[in-house]
Amino acid sequence: MAARRDVIAAAIRRATGVACGFERVDAARCVPGLGAPADHPLSAGHPEGRYRTGASAPDGLLESGAVPDDIIHIEDAAAEPVDDSHAVEQLRERAATALEQSLGFITDYGDDLALQRAHVVLEVAPASDVIEQVAGRQREDGAFDPFGFVFSGAVGGEMRAAGLDPELVGTLEALALLADLRGLVSASAERAVDYLTRAQRHDGSWGRVDPSAPEKNPAEDRLFVTGMLAGYAMRTPFVRPEVVEWAGSFLVELWSPERVEGGRLSWVAAFAHFFANGGAPDISDEALQWCGRELERGFRTHRFESVQTLRVLLYCDAQALPGATFDVVELLERLLGEQAADGGFAALDPGGPPGRVAPSIDALIAIRSLCKAL
Repeated sequence: MAARRDVIAAAIRRATGVACGFERVDAARCVPGLGAPADHPLSAGHPEGRYRTGASAPDGLLESGAVPDDIIHIEDAAAEPVDDSHAVEQLRERAATALEQSLGFITDYGDDLALQRAHVVLEVAPASDVIEQVAGRQREDGAFDPFGFVFSGAVGGEMRAAGLDPELVGTLEALALLADLRGLVSASAERAVDYLTRAQRHDGSWGRVDPSAPEKNPAEDRLFVTGMLAGYAMRTPFVRPEVVEWAGSFLVELWSPERVEGGRLSWVAAFAHFFANGGAPDISDEALQWCGRELERGFRTHRFESVQTLRVLLYCDAQALPGATFDVVELLERLLGEQAADGGFAALDPGGPPGRVAPSIDALIAIRSLCKAL
């Protein structure tokens, strides 16, 4: 049963730390100059509608629609001095609006499983419901058929370029889903790790190699999937030490600072995921410094979107990486600024709205995490 709208609205307020609710008021029904306190950053100039705080809205949710494109960022609101607590409260309010708009986008374009994941993020549905759904799609051999919406953008392109077998794609997607749900201790995760143990290649990697023409499948094509699968396996209590060692040998052979400095997000993500979760301890500290610096450099030069940057941190189950100096407010400001008018994220994703569901769920997770850190 779908969560009630008022329950979701209350959950969004809890997730962002907003003390009061939001109500959307159509511009046509607003008396000019009313609808929000005079000192509120959203008090004027919004043809799409106004928002006001402290209103009694039984349903609580903002209707799905355009987000005003002139929302003032914290740094833009410095014309008149405000104390930090007021600025943070404004940011929390913006985050609550973003969560509601993103949830509307996921409702419009995602499937039932995507919507359930969003409800779990907002804590209006138990994670066990989604974990059971994932387990129900597991095959007898422990692998999964592809889910089709977990990875997107450059990372999704990397998986397609690697020419992975469908069951390997599906298993990676399933582990990613379980990781977000803290479900890597489940029986389903154990069976998936058993499958990966059997599917691991003799060189420690996972992926496809044509034995008659191995040059068609260079080791770099297997870097992303191997780093990701090894990282997830290490986050379970089920992986055998030799599986990690073999994967580590393959990844260490490919590791170099120059490789992550090339600006390829998928490689930064794969190395960071592996090293952050305990892989190759002899070089992991130095390697994570390089990964952290490159991740920050990509973020600051706008080569990596904030939702991509935050997804890498989520892969690592961390709020920061060595070598990177991210500020919570800065990350949240950038993330909110990247939300599109339809409420979704990753507006330029070639997969269109369905392909943007995954980064929009990533944004939900990141907004909730960042608001807790404010």
